[in-house]
Amino acid sequence: MKKNILAIIIGATISSFSFQLCAADNQNELKTLSIQQIQGNDEYSPVDGIDVPNKQHVSTYRYNVKGIITAIQQHNLGKDLQQGFFMQAMTDNNPATSDGIFVQTAAIDNLKVGQEINLTARVSEDYHWTKLIDVADIQLSKVDNKLPPVTVLTFDDANKFDLERYEGMLVRINENSDLNVTKNYGFDFNSYRNNMLLSHGTVNVHPNQTQAPTTSHTYQSNDLLVIESFTKAANGDIPWYPTFGKDNGTGTTDNYIRIGDVVNGLEGVIGYSYGDYRFYVTNKADTNTFIHTNDRTYAPELKQGGDLRIASFNVLNYFNSPFTGETQNPLKQNRGATTQTEFDLQSSKIANAIVRMNADIVGLMEIENNGFQSDSAVNDLVTKINDRIKDPTEHYAYVKPNNDEKFVGGDAISSQVIYKPSKVTLEQYRIIKMPEQHAPEVKYTDEKGKQKIESGSNHQRDTIAPTFKIKGTDKTLTISVNHFKSKGSTCWEDVNTGKQLDADKQGSCENLRVAAAEHLGEVLAKIPGSKVIIGDLNSYANEDPVIILTNRNNVPKDHTIKAAGYTYIGGNQETGTPLYGPEGKVINKSYGYTNIIRQLHPDSYSFSYQNNIGTLDYILLSPDLKSKVIDAKDWNINAGETTLLEYADKNNCNKGTCSPRYKDIYRASDHDPAVMDLKITEPVKDETKDKHSGGSTGLMGLISLFGIFLLRKKNNK
Repeated sequence: MKKNILAIIIGATISSFSFQLCAADNQNELKTLSIQQIQGNDEYSPVDGIDVPNKQHVSTYRYNVKGIITAIQQHNLGKDLQQGFFMQAMTDNNPATSDGIFVQTAAIDNLKVGQEINLTARVSEDYHWTKLIDVADIQLSKVDNKLPPVTVLTFDDANKFDLERYEGMLVRINENSDLNVTKNYGFDFNSYRNNMLLSHGTVNVHPNQTQAPTTSHTYQSNDLLVIESFTKAANGDIPWYPTFGKDNGTGTTDNYIRIGDVVNGLEGVIGYSYGDYRFYVTNKADTNTFIHTNDRTYAPELKQGGDLRIASFNVLNYFNSPFTGETQNPLKQNRGATTQTEFDLQSSKIANAIVRMNADIVGLMEIENNGFQSDSAVNDLVTKINDRIKDPTEHYAYVKPNNDEKFVGGDAISSQVIYKPSKVTLEQYRIIKMPEQHAPEVKYTDEKGKQKIESGSNHQRDTIAPTFKIKGTDKTLTISVNHFKSKGSTCWEDVNTGKQLDADKQGSCENLRVAAAEHLGEVLAKIPGSKVIIGDLNSYANEDPVIILTNRNNVPKDHTIKAAGYTYIGGNQETGTPLYGPEGKVINKSYGYTNIIRQLHPDSYSFSYQNNIGTLDYILLSPDLKSKVIDAKDWNINAGETTLLEYADKNNCNKGTCSPRYKDIYRASDHDPAVMDLKITEPVKDETKDKHSGGSTGLMGLISLFGIFLLRKKNNK
């Protein structure tokens, strides 16, 4: 009997509790809130139960909400945009509150854009995104309504880049919105799908491009908008730009997107995830949608007057051994094309670009390190270039060693130099061994919390530094072609604390790059004549390695630059020459080279990574050459273009259907070539003419003086 009484009491309590919840729900189902009331005019919803969220907070009660469907999400897009629909109310004429909202629900059957509906739902703040969830009782109110007017995104001093007031709304980007492509269409590692990124006012520039590295960078406002599709785009496809890459009949396309383009005409709805606002496109783009501010050029456009052109070109893993060569690189790796078709496309694009560049000396990076014979990558490329040049006097040769070196260092890739024998003569071949690191092993935790081991052994590509004599002159010129250690690797200094750190945003291994810069400066100082440092230094314009090679003008006095410890030249502890001990070395010296492209064109860029642009590719001049420069530029044919135009099938093909790719020059690599014109030769003086001219002038001067004397004498009389 006691047991039955207890059961009755517990049951009554549960029934009472359930009834209270239902009553509360019933009470609040009668309460109607507008979308604007739910959105509020602040960062988060003001609805009761919503706190400033770290992850997800949900309102205690449901509310009745009304709106017109503007877009329907048929399938989940990753984990951030689930099934549901966007709906919008007529404006309340308050620009601080959004008129739209996303409704997350699987109950989308028979729903159509333009329907006006009533529903009940709870309000959710999902990682900063206000939504309606736990949806019930969707009722159709009206059919075939006119959609609310599309709102043009506008920003001013008062609202700056405030997208919260547009969240969930149907909006339009036009030219006056001033949104620029800052990351071209390609893979996004945050959402793990292809999309595009816009920035407001200007393209995002890496902070170390304009200021010295520091652990307290000036805060960069997150004025970014991700351009998305409602469904995950298939490889090689831009769903909202159906004519992208369409052949114009000449073996290339006029339908393209470039970094810096101003967007004009995209319509869509606004969501939020992974720390960014996202714009899901509802209409279609065409050639008028992207206003080119830095359009394609057929060839480098430099000022006239130069007589010697020098260029640097990272050729994105040009590997020929799997297809046309037998000699492999020392590591027997293939980092480039995986099929003959890919290689044909890659080699055509690169050869065509070099022909158009028309440089007299070209430094190459990321070309396979498989020797100098007829089956080598450098011979393969030079042959393809010369096949495209009708005039034999304009043909190229490549620098070959004179002491039987088979490879340039021990990596799978190397640097090489090609040149026109009609313009310069090779006087001396030279390899500069770059510092290697051989430090103790370190255990560390990476950014994802995984335990890893850094071996302590880190290498970088050797520098090739041939000296040329310029024909028609008595001048010599040493070209130092470099490819410093990658930012994406991990070196001992990055993890010797047990954690992987990059507080100053220089990427990994900056200390090893500093060692390379200082060693290069010291070696070049011993070589007589004019010198040019070119190549991929894997450093932005104000990062430590470039500061060492140029100057400290833009560096705070307390800025410390340190070279890597445990470094050696030409081998390890047993076989190499010690460079710096375990503590490394603080470098206070700079070598006075001029970063000529940055001096002439401060806003230029040669590389794009994630949502930032900057320069990794350089032409640095010894002081005696500065006065001889006519012009120097980054030729923007690669970094600003989408990866859909690259040679590789990976990420560009889906079940045999690939993005439209051409054997033109655009996106031949991921780095832009750097090009410079010098005026080396001087007009030969006609000494005979000068003597005659001088004698004539002297005689006429005497006659004039005698005439003046006679005139004065006459007047005195």
